[in-house]
Amino acid sequence: MKHLVPNAITTTALCCGLAAIHASLKGEWKDALLFITAAAFFDALDGRAARFLKATSSFGGVLDSLSDFLCFGVAPAIILHQWMLKDQDWLGLLASMLFALCSALRLARFTSASPAPANISPTVQAMHSKFFVGMPTPSAAGAVLIPVLLYVSKREWTLEPYIVIVYTILIAVLMVSRFPMFSFKKIKLPRPVIVPLLVVIGLIVVGARKDIWLTIACLAGAYLLSLPLAWWSHRKLAKQAAAEAASQPVLATTSVISPNPSGPSTGPTT
Repeated sequence: MKHLVPNAITTTALCCGLAAIHASLKGEWKDALLFITAAAFFDALDGRAARFLKATSSFGGVLDSLSDFLCFGVAPAIILHQWMLKDQDWLGLLASMLFALCSALRLARFTSASPAPANISPTVQAMHSKFFVGMPTPSAAGAVLIPVLLYVSKREWTLEPYIVIVYTILIAVLMVSRFPMFSFKKIKLPRPVIVPLLVVIGLIVVGARKDIWLTIACLAGAYLLSLPLAWWSHRKLAKQAAAEAASQPVLATTSVISPNPSGPSTGPTT
């Protein structure tokens, strides 16, 4: 029975994705964005519920990947296409299809990736836990929908179609790239960061009360702009891991065969 809880949450997220598609086909952009936001909330909740209940399963993992593809790959592509890109002939269709395709490729890579070996160093473990390889699909969905979020905000900003097309292709490529992106799933907050974080949360709440769509767009944009910092942080950890591996003594003769003779990995597998 305990497996039903996380799977029910994932199914709820899947329903939100379907509802977002339905709303976009009717031209109800705010409702479509609201359903995508709800899907992101349930997507963040189902994995935590599975781990808390110790109810992780291969079925749940596959269902979660299918839900992510529909909610954060297909639904955003349809929203963008119905909102603007359908009027741009084959270029608009190509951009929409490319985003959905790259989300499927990213999820396939993530699902088929081997788990990190147990004998890696703490530095490499930190690299696995703190970074994604490429932009995760929920974040990509939020980023690619920034033009729509700006359009429905109180300022009603409208970007040029060619900018939206190029931007959509850029986000699609980031999903299947090898660029490191921050992961906040296992983040640990030191004491000095708590007070500034509370201030930031307060500013987000105030901004959401004034214009929730513009606030969501700013949050998605902030994550996208964190890419250079993530690359620098990942590179720093990679150098540290390489130095640790080089400092380990190499045994010419040993009766114990190392389970990883090529040395520890220097990057996350997800």
